This record gives sequence, C-alpha cells and structure tokens, in this order.
Amino acid sequence: MKFKYICAATLLATSGLAIADAYQAELNADATRWDLNGINSSANNYDINGKYYFNPVKTTNLPLAEAAYLGKNSNVFFALDRNYGHGYAGDSKAYSGGVEVYIPENFVYIKVEGTHNSYDHDSDNSATTTLGLTPLDGLRVTSSWNSDEGYHANIEAKYVTALGNGQYINVEAGFADTDFGTYKMIGGDYYFDNTFSVGAEISDDDTGTSYLVRTRKFFSEEFSGYVSYADTDAGNIAAVGVSLRF
Repeated sequence: MKFKYICAATLLATSGLAIADAYQAELNADATRWDLNGINSSANNYDINGKYYFNPVKTTNLPLAEAAYLGKNSNVFFALDRNYGHGYAGDSKAYSGGVEVYIPENFVYIKVEGTHNSYDHDSDNSATTTLGLTPLDGLRVTSSWNSDEGYHANIEAKYVTALGNGQYINVEAGFADTDFGTYKMIGGDYYFDNTFSVGAEISDDDTGTSYLVRTRKFFSEEFSGYVSYADTDAGNIAAVGVSLRF
C-alpha cells in the first residue's frame, strides 16, 4: 500500500486516575473508514493491536507517544485486523505478530513479523524482516525484506528530538523501489507538550499522491485517543482509535 493506516481516535478521559512514570504493556483499538472515489464502494476496517515490553518504559520528561522509541525498548507485539468491504471492495482478515529488538551497545535494531492474510476465497502467509541502525539518540534508519516480494531497495528514517520547553518534534521519511513503482514519503509530528501532538504526512507512488493529517492526546499517562484523515487519489480515509497502557 502507498501509505500506512494511521491508527486514530478520540477518548473521553476518566478523572482521578493514578499517574505513573512507566508502563510495560499497551493495547490499542482502531476503526477506519475508506470511501473509494469514482465507484460505489467503501471499506470498514477494525484493528486490535498490542505490545509487551521486556523492561518498563520510562516516561519522565519525554513525549508519551515516543517514550518507548526514545528508550529503545525491545518488545513482542501482535495485531488482529478485520476488513469489511462494500460494493466492489472485498472482505479480508489478517493476523500478525513478532518481536522488535534494540541492541544499544551495537546500535542495532531488528524486527521480525509474521502475517497471515485471509481473503474472500484465498489466503497467504508472509514474513517481514527489518534491520536498522540507531547511531544517534532519537535516530533510527532501517531497511526491510518481505518473503512475498523479496528485497527491493528501500529505506526508512525516523528522528525525534527536543526543541526545548518540553516541546519535541518527530520527522519521518521513506523511499522504496517496488514492483508497483517508486514510493516516497515524508511526514512529522509536533509535540506541544508531552501529552499532545499534531502531525502530517505526504506520500507518493505511481498511483498518485496521498495527504494525511493526524493528532493524538494523552488524557492521562494510561489513556490516549488519536484521529487521522487522509485524502488520496483512490479515496478518503478517516480513522479513530484509543490506547490503554498498563
């Protein structure tokens, strides 16, 4: 796909919750609506995903959304995805899981993920291996290989840094030369404080250009909500989601 679904949502916070400075697991639930241009078709996608970190993720004086990334916290993860198509869009299911490991002494990053996809009358299994380097605090550069497609030249980079006064910025970029053409992406998020961010992303491939905006708000260190909207040549995508940390 020429862009990644950005999990998104709004959440009404509950008052009186205890504030923690670390967590070790998180669970996310997302709902996405995709309206296709030019044809009477749409798709509703529902996703549940989670992570368990081998060590507690420290959040003190960090943007809450980036705490695990900045702390280089290794983890195991899973995702359950159900897509309901209408009109010309078909139904599908996907189950995935894997492990994400940082080796701080060697500045090495490794991610291995397996996925099972089920379609209306077919199914397949695939595996993706991602290798990367983390040479500087806040910087990660990676390249991925997929068992279905083999290896095509690709690179992704992510950099998070402090701006001062409790504000941070996240910058991401990607490039891939695939069987379906050349893919390019650039995006980022501005953290007004450790609880609230607004971001945008532009991606482009042979089918056209996509524009996405997103925002996330932590109502406590345990609960957050996020929302995104994308305008693409294939249609419009709106998503909402909630996140719970333990």
